[in-house]
Amino acid sequence: MSDPSSTPVIRLLPEVLINQIAAGEVVERPASVVKELLENSLDAQATRIEVRIDGGGRQLIHVGDNGCGMVAEQAKLSLARHATSKIQNLRDLFAIRTLGFRGEALAAIASVSHLEMESRVADEPDGIRLRLAGGKDLQENRVATPPGTRITVRNLFFNTPARLKFLRSDRTETGHVTALVQRMALVRPDVGFRLVINGTETLDLRAGEEERQTEARLTAVFGGDFVANCIRLDVEHERAGLSGWLGLPGLHRANGAAMHLFVNGRWVRDKLVNHALREAYRGLLPKETWPAVALFLELPPGDLDVNVHPTKEEVRFGQQDFVYSWIRRSVADALASMGATATRTTLFPAAIPREGQEHPLDDGSADEVIPERVRLPEAVSRPVAWTAPPEPTTSCKVSEVPRRQEPVVAPPMPTLPETTVRLGEAVGQIHGTYILAQTQAGLVVVDQHAAHERIVFEALKKDFASRRIARQILLMPEVLSYSAVEARVVSAHLETLERLGVVVEPFGGNAFAVRELPSMLADVSARSLVLDLAMEVERFGASSALNARLEDLLTTMACHGSVRAGRRMTLDEMNALLRRIESTTFAGQCGHGRPTYVEIGLDELEKRFGRK
Repeated sequence: MSDPSSTPVIRLLPEVLINQIAAGEVVERPASVVKELLENSLDAQATRIEVRIDGGGRQLIHVGDNGCGMVAEQAKLSLARHATSKIQNLRDLFAIRTLGFRGEALAAIASVSHLEMESRVADEPDGIRLRLAGGKDLQENRVATPPGTRITVRNLFFNTPARLKFLRSDRTETGHVTALVQRMALVRPDVGFRLVINGTETLDLRAGEEERQTEARLTAVFGGDFVANCIRLDVEHERAGLSGWLGLPGLHRANGAAMHLFVNGRWVRDKLVNHALREAYRGLLPKETWPAVALFLELPPGDLDVNVHPTKEEVRFGQQDFVYSWIRRSVADALASMGATATRTTLFPAAIPREGQEHPLDDGSADEVIPERVRLPEAVSRPVAWTAPPEPTTSCKVSEVPRRQEPVVAPPMPTLPETTVRLGEAVGQIHGTYILAQTQAGLVVVDQHAAHERIVFEALKKDFASRRIARQILLMPEVLSYSAVEARVVSAHLETLERLGVVVEPFGGNAFAVRELPSMLADVSARSLVLDLAMEVERFGASSALNARLEDLLTTMACHGSVRAGRRMTLDEMNALLRRIESTTFAGQCGHGRPTYVEIGLDELEKRFGRK
């Protein structure tokens, strides 16, 4: 017989433990707390919000606003479980129009911290102050305080050490908070935001929708070169709206961190929309890169379910097919129209309809894309089928292929004995991407980017093994401007970048000056190279990146330094590349493991054409 004492007994959980379990759903890290408090302030009609954090948010999180405030009873009720200001019946649950206001998450936050709240409505002579420790021992008193609400959270997770140990470094947690505040500032230009980190002001954005204020917010999120290299998107369809800013292809990133989607004013992650955006940019970006985008989608609340995730960072669309096709087509149309304009005006131009171009949606109606006029770099604005310049009389060194389309004339490559020409002689190029070469045994098709990437990778690896990567001092240092989050990552890894041959110095604010680059990468885009490398080191940790992840870092560098797909090459350049492949170790695959060339035997060709 079983022992009755070992039979599980069902019990009601203590209130404090219930709150702590709820905290695990909505309070993952300090940025989660800031998010909840910011959304409450926005729903309280605040026009000015200040955020202060110390120690990455572990020690202190303070969010103050000038919103409507709360009377004493409402303030106390906001700290109770299941208290809310936006849901009264089941219908409201599926038609949420606000972000949060007070209640819901406050009890969970209070249960894992020392929380203090001060709040006052404008027509009251004084306000109320409430204090809790771990969700218990409520202290209440009246206090002289300005209208609005100020919430201070200290010692986050002090009573749940298991959660505390899963937090990352102060720098990483600070980065998450900074990115969050920047996103909020982007979607709410009518609200001023101030961010203070460890006593130092890092962000101060005034309220206003004028061009100057909008440029400041875009610069804070995407960096200093975004404003001059983006197009404005503004599309309407029945009750829905789509607007935002699309970065030009040259501003691509190594991951999707610069793709920002806001649905009904709420920042969300959505694989469906991300895929639609990448499809819209297809053919314009290097492989395995992502665009920089801020997209604002407005839908009727009834067409959207925001309750699929505890923190509401994921949504479910009622008409997924429509949303996907509409976003993909609208963004693709805007990008397609950018080459037809030549001068940049303002972020808020007059409507510029594209003559005679309307694209029907699935339901038969039409939308109109109004892109901003911008000046495009030659490499972007020139059509794919442009006429190649006259071929030089001498060959071009593959390692010196420039970023733009003009070939560089260099001393001729030595003629190799016929027996070493394993990959044959180039006969042409297709789609600006693949080299066709004829061999005695048949045909070779070479992916020019993948092949050159392997060549550059092996050269970099050899240089690093010799404990010195050859560097080239730039005649004029290139000054790069990043967002606050990106700048913090770059600053943290300057020493590691220098060991990789990339010498970068702080240049004030979020700017950096690139002084030196590896010699074989002297013609690459310094901005994306520096940022991609810094992000890669941040991902794996500086201490281990140069050891365990050295090949990943060198692959990233090689990818930047390789001839791009779409680059027109002369026959001399193609043959030079073929000869370099033949003398390179592991030439059959690029650093990402993809094949660099495919051989098709003459027997296979003859079978295909019925000759055998």
